[in-house]
Amino acid sequence: MTKTAPTPSHPASTRPDYDVIVIGSGIGGLVTATQLAAKGAKVLVLERYLIPGGSAGYFEREGYCFDVGASMIFGFGTEGTTNLLTRALDAVGMKIETIPDSCQIHYHLPQGLELKVHRDYEQFLGELGDRFPQERQGIRRFYDECWRVFNCLNVMELLSLEELGYLFRVFFQHPLACLGLVKYLPQNVGDIARRYIKDPELLKFIDMECYCWSVVPA
Repeated sequence: MTKTAPTPSHPASTRPDYDVIVIGSGIGGLVTATQLAAKGAKVLVLERYLIPGGSAGYFEREGYCFDVGASMIFGFGTEGTTNLLTRALDAVGMKIETIPDSCQIHYHLPQGLELKVHRDYEQFLGELGDRFPQERQGIRRFYDECWRVFNCLNVMELLSLEELGYLFRVFFQHPLACLGLVKYLPQNVGDIARRYIKDPELLKFIDMECYCWSVVPA
């Protein structure tokens, strides 16, 4: 008995024909699709969720609207090594106008704890010190030490710390910055915070802030 091939669900003449199929309608997928479509390509975008946007999307629950992805994007600066997006745009001869937010994160926490992480360092320390006046000196010493760590890191090119070649190159390029980081290797942020601060509510805030910035508890 001879088997016949299954009949296609669409006749060949009516089957959809696309130049490109983009999987996922996040920002990357949408930008890719629109750029290709603008150049004349026939594009199909596939998305399994109800709405497009990916991490730029949102969802609603119990009357509240929540952003899906990050509420902060950095990399558009002009100084240091954390301006990766600015440098990437410069590499292709492009620029983008950005408007910095004076408040990077606004916390609304239980027991009436409301704090803003201002871009202005002194303004942030002042507001935090007003909320925890008994820890004002410890707050200053802790965050000043965090700044010392950041300033050491900020002179180094942002690449993988697992690459030995990169580590040797960075050490010879910035020996003082590397030596400044050595003493922190066996410590974490929580160790340093507890050295200066005793208030358990403030320590919880620092732990949460670390998680917001790096997805790693203090």
